[in-house]
Amino acid sequence: MKNKKYILIIATLLLILFAVPVWGRAGGGGSSGGGGGGSSSGGGSYSSHSGYYRGGRGSGIAGMILQAGVVIFAAGGGSIVLIRKARAARARSRKSMAFYAQLGDNWDYREVQRQVEETYFQVQECWRRMDISYGAPYLSQELMEEFDSKIQWMQVRGEAVVQKNVKLLSAMPVYAEDNPGEEYDMIWYLIHGKMIGYYIDTKNRKVIRGNTRPEAFFEYWKFVYRGERWVLQEIRQKEEMDIDALSQGIL
Repeated sequence: MKNKKYILIIATLLLILFAVPVWGRAGGGGSSGGGGGGSSSGGGSYSSHSGYYRGGRGSGIAGMILQAGVVIFAAGGGSIVLIRKARAARARSRKSMAFYAQLGDNWDYREVQRQVEETYFQVQECWRRMDISYGAPYLSQELMEEFDSKIQWMQVRGEAVVQKNVKLLSAMPVYAEDNPGEEYDMIWYLIHGKMIGYYIDTKNRKVIRGNTRPEAFFEYWKFVYRGERWVLQEIRQKEEMDIDALSQGIL
């Protein structure tokens, strides 16, 4: 019975760590805009070379617990490192934005931050409603067309989005670039959000994919300046971007 209990605990921990991403978030939890297009699970494949234990079942269970602990520690450590790097990139970006603000009035940090945070909630609501017109003021033309295509396809398949407890834990600028002509200005943000997000079948209301538990996530959001405000042009998953390279302008 103890062995079964240990196995159940390990399985639960691994499910939490390698759970399906928050599919119900804006864009479907994959890359959107730019060169992204398709939906990416972000999960990848997980493999372990499990050793052969001669010490009996007890040693095997102990080894599994140890492996699970290592995985949990590594996953948590990765997020800590990412946040630390993002804070350093934010400091550099704020200096750049302060300099750019002397050249154009679209770089005021507080106003940019306000617009980014507003966009996060409005775009999530747009996705939840499956109504592209709701998010139109906050999306670039290219991303709006992509979202609209995805939403229409979900409607054809008889799917609906469910979002609950949508939170923005942090939004940090990690790269800012001023170019001749405001329409070419851009800024990348590391978005740290949390929500319950999944899809249901509109006929039977059953969950068809996603997670009914709260999940936190990191995404990179690219904003461009259009019509006197910053709008979302692209979403990239954490695994798709190197924050060190990005903060140096290597995209």
